[in-house]
Amino acid sequence: MEKIAIIGISCLFPDAKNPEEFWQNLSEQKDSTSAINSTDLGVEPSIFYDSQKGKPEKIYFLKGGFIRDFKFEASEYNLPAEFLENLDNTFKWSLYAAKQAIINSGYLGNQTALAKCGVILGNLAFPTKFSNQIFAPIYQQTIEPAIGELLENQNFRLAGAKNEIKASPYNAMISGLPAAIIAKAFALSGIHSCIDAACSSSFYAIKMASHYLWSGKADLMLAGAISCADPLFVRMLFSGIQGYPENGISRPLDKLSRGLITSEGIGMVMLKRHSDAVRDGDKILATICGNGLSNDGKGKHFLSPNAQGQTTAYQRAYEEAQISPQTINYLECHATGTLLGDTTECNSIEGFFGQHQPTPLVGSTKSNVGHLLVAAGMVGITKTVLSMSHGVIPPTINVTDPVGSENHVISAKNIVRTPTNWPSNTTNKYAALSAFGFGGTNSHLILEQGK
Repeated sequence: MEKIAIIGISCLFPDAKNPEEFWQNLSEQKDSTSAINSTDLGVEPSIFYDSQKGKPEKIYFLKGGFIRDFKFEASEYNLPAEFLENLDNTFKWSLYAAKQAIINSGYLGNQTALAKCGVILGNLAFPTKFSNQIFAPIYQQTIEPAIGELLENQNFRLAGAKNEIKASPYNAMISGLPAAIIAKAFALSGIHSCIDAACSSSFYAIKMASHYLWSGKADLMLAGAISCADPLFVRMLFSGIQGYPENGISRPLDKLSRGLITSEGIGMVMLKRHSDAVRDGDKILATICGNGLSNDGKGKHFLSPNAQGQTTAYQRAYEEAQISPQTINYLECHATGTLLGDTTECNSIEGFFGQHQPTPLVGSTKSNVGHLLVAAGMVGITKTVLSMSHGVIPPTINVTDPVGSENHVISAKNIVRTPTNWPSNTTNKYAALSAFGFGGTNSHLILEQGK
């Protein structure tokens, strides 16, 4: 299949509202995670916090990666400002990231081209702050009489949340509507949808977008993923499944790490058929050579990663790219910081890459910004594209006791822990990125330096 060119990129990550700020943070080895506050959570964190994990309706870990001080300018979009202001941040961040990617690609204002542009957005099917505001009264109407009967108090009433902004009914369609709103705001084509493939959503969205380009149904495609679920819901969920580190240490690729740090944000890329991008003189940031997807099917548990499923994704990516794993200079691991997840990934890397005897450098950006869940792949791809451009691989920070695999495909020697120049022993720069999600959604993306 024809290669797909990345001709535009944008992001809104913790501590970074654009790729330039993100690169500066990576270069400065900045940890952009911090303790959650009442503005992030919507309530005072101490109400729900208990340091002992496993307690019902309690959260035992307060650290995360958050979008703060973001200012949305409704007047910048071709939609009524009042309508936009009453939408959840899922819509606002999506519009912002889409516009920045279009600007970065050089196609803002080119309505002829944008009319043939679609958008695929990875999006969590979880409640958001504004969707909760809509559905909370329904929950109350159902639950109040039952609790009142149990308490033998006919006057019992649940306390309602105070909200300064009245949420638009459109927030009830939080899962699928953001892509349609993007298309409407920028007069894009009728190709627009949202998907949820868990933490592999970024690369699944890119694959789906690539198919529209290969089929000729679109000439440009915006693809990306957003993590903007209600922080209280997310924190309750991951506390319930005990995904946070009980020892407080989350360090991807470190033996001491015992859990992940959930974060929020969005990243997007503008895609185009490589031959068309060359023909039209577009700035090609990087080229997608292969994108392998797989699903484990039924396993021991939907939270348990499967090395064979990951290996299948690797195999499909290199078959599509028609290159050897030996070509890869750098591998951006999924590496969430969980003991089971990182061990499984190390084993799958060892099993697949070990037989080809490659010696890629490895790292994970989750040490900088945490785990953006469905948008995790967009963090990796942004880092890798910028790294290729600058010729430097930023370090994976906070690694004190590096993990390793049996035959040293991953070892202390090749985990990038200091700023490292891109290997100069190859004609082209090649990088591979992995993203693995709950339920066995696996993905492996191969990038080549743009040219």
